Amino acid sequence: MSIRKCPSCGGEMELSISNKCLICPFCDTHIDVDIKDDGNTGLLDEKMFDFLWQLDSLKKYEKVAESIDSMRYCLNNLKIADSITDYIRTALITDTDVASEGINQERIDKVMPKISSLIEPNEHIIVYGDDGIFSRGKEFFVITDKRSIFVNGKKINAVQHNEVSVIRMNPNGGYPRWLLNNRSELAISGIGNKYRLQGAIAALICLYSWDARKEKIKLM
Repeated sequence: MSIRKCPSCGGEMELSISNKCLICPFCDTHIDVDIKDDGNTGLLDEKMFDFLWQLDSLKKYEKVAESIDSMRYCLNNLKIADSITDYIRTALITDTDVASEGINQERIDKVMPKISSLIEPNEHIIVYGDDGIFSRGKEFFVITDKRSIFVNGKKINAVQHNEVSVIRMNPNGGYPRWLLNNRSELAISGIGNKYRLQGAIAALICLYSWDARKEKIKLM
């Protein structure tokens, strides 16, 4: 299906996971359509992915669908890591629970003592997400251009992008979580209700993994 221009703002519209409408990610304009499901979330690159997930079972969760839609938009329309990084920085980072280099930098500065030993001098932090409900800086993840880092209290887990071969969508109670290498301790949450941000992060990790390994990623 060819990409349509949004009649309201001129942006490139994306197909919703329900295949019932086109959505503009910039102004939220909807256009009703009815397109037959192709079984792989609509045009994700089959050279990059092995599709093991049951898409029909995921569609019933609105928040999961929003996250997957964002992932697909980033991979199909933006296509390269730098463009997705710009998308994350300019369109999705909106409050102090999320940060990037130069955006809410004080949030990153506060947690750097916990993760500085894992980060190389030339490594760039793309996004910081705070999952702490009652206390900030206790439970968070940091995505750099080389690895993903997950902190839960004193527990710190990290995985380099070139080590990611499986990404599982876990619709936990209808709330999406992306599990890297199917490990619960390597989970990207929605950070409150930022499911588009979550999907964009998953897309970015997919591209980094593909660029480093040139091997298919399993979507579970």
